[in-house]
Amino acid sequence: MVNLGIDFGSTYTTVSVFDDGKPTNVPPDNNTFNYPSLVAYDGRRYYCGASARNRMGQPDVRIYRGFKMLLNQQMKKEELLKRGYDDQNTPEEITFRFLKYVIETTLENLVQDKVGTLILGAPECWFQTFETADARDSLRKICSRMPELVEKVRIISEPTCAAASCVWNYEKTNPKFDGNILIIDYGGGTLDTAVVSVSHHSDKLKIKPEARSGAGENHDGEIGKAGIAYQENVLKRAVCQIPGISPDEIQYTESFSAALKKLEDILISDQRTIRDIFEECLLDPSGLNEEMTTLLYEGNRISITYQMLKDSYEEVIRPVLKKVLDETVKDIENINELYIALAGGFCNFYLVQNQVEQYFGMGNIRFSTHSLYYPKNEREKAVSHGTALFAEGIISLSHVAEYGIGMYSTYEDGTVCKNYAIRCGQEYTPNTVYFAPDIHGDPSPMVLLHKDRFILNFSRNPDNYQPMRPINAFSHRLNQFNGEYCFFVGFSFDEDEQISVHLYSYENTPEYRGPSGTPLAVIHLKTLKESFENTVINRRESHEI
Repeated sequence: MVNLGIDFGSTYTTVSVFDDGKPTNVPPDNNTFNYPSLVAYDGRRYYCGASARNRMGQPDVRIYRGFKMLLNQQMKKEELLKRGYDDQNTPEEITFRFLKYVIETTLENLVQDKVGTLILGAPECWFQTFETADARDSLRKICSRMPELVEKVRIISEPTCAAASCVWNYEKTNPKFDGNILIIDYGGGTLDTAVVSVSHHSDKLKIKPEARSGAGENHDGEIGKAGIAYQENVLKRAVCQIPGISPDEIQYTESFSAALKKLEDILISDQRTIRDIFEECLLDPSGLNEEMTTLLYEGNRISITYQMLKDSYEEVIRPVLKKVLDETVKDIENINELYIALAGGFCNFYLVQNQVEQYFGMGNIRFSTHSLYYPKNEREKAVSHGTALFAEGIISLSHVAEYGIGMYSTYEDGTVCKNYAIRCGQEYTPNTVYFAPDIHGDPSPMVLLHKDRFILNFSRNPDNYQPMRPINAFSHRLNQFNGEYCFFVGFSFDEDEQISVHLYSYENTPEYRGPSGTPLAVIHLKTLKESFENTVINRRESHEI
């Protein structure tokens, strides 16, 4: 049995294991260190990784890419149909086939029969909103379909994994690192940022997330807000130069996929030339009209210019990167010194590096910043190496609540009292029950009238709450306790951040006032969307407990 870490990327997937005192990649073959995150289907058989890439452009072969970013179920059905998905080949099914292939191939290469602990990196945007949080649960369910291959699965945010790798790499040749690191992890599907505090306890590294932000939600038929969306935007600009073709008419055909792969290869191989061209054009922008390459699309030869690279960057990437950096910096408190590290393949792109350098060089940052060196050719392996370190237990991770949860009540004048049991960003102990407190800090009882008044908060700002109403099985379970006029509601997270709601009777004696020793019921919430629906309440003024 072996412990594995997998950076399941939108463009490439990398597997690592901790071996011989260091995290090491487990390549699929002798030609490359990673797997193209691709699946091909010819109507009879599925092909994954390099086998799928080799079938690009072949007639009657569907190519699936970026399927990880479709697990958050944000893309409309008609957009999924454009990309070749249907009732048989759903994003979940394609993801299952791909991950099963990766894990089986890795076990064969390592001559092992099963994975003990599997750590999967997940995009930061899956920790950020009610709409995307359940994507992690989808990934867990997919892995649960492989009990013969995987014993235990844990999902950790990609920038947190990258931070672990950066610190471990730093300490190979430097003293122990204790401080704060900002990870900017830019890949094919997502932009993830995280500020983590690093400390040592009994000579063991401990990482605690302090502030997080990210972008990667699917909008307007685009996959995420990173490398894939950028490359598709560039290619669409070129295709629209063909007379009579509009962006809405472009289909994700075999020809489009083949042209996109060619563009991706050129962007990687020509990084130095792209940098030189853009630096030369700082004084004379007319040079951006130079042709970078030509591609073949549906029998038409199309031209890609450096101006197209710039225009797509300004439309798709620059505003998103600025917004995420602004949000991350805003959430940092009591930090005077920050180390910055870049991770992910898209961080090697000149325009991304240039924007990050300009952002922190503007002089408007209230703390001092330093570059945490990480080898450029290792950036694509940072998340994978970090997952291996967590899988082997070399680095421990604090359990920090990804969202706050509690109850609320309204006063006679309509104002809201927010009563959090667990706050977003709070460090917690798994499987420990936390109660919403009253003004004295004691567990606060709730009357029957309030049993549909829950709140979620995916921000460290307590005012950014979402009023939620229990639905489906959760609501039905609550309604079974109509005989309890007053009861206590507690919340707990397990090791996998799955939430449970604990209901207790109200015990009121001269010696004790509070929840009874044994809960009336424990309700395990499978997913947030299956448990809650958002409601609208008057927010003109609120109070917090």
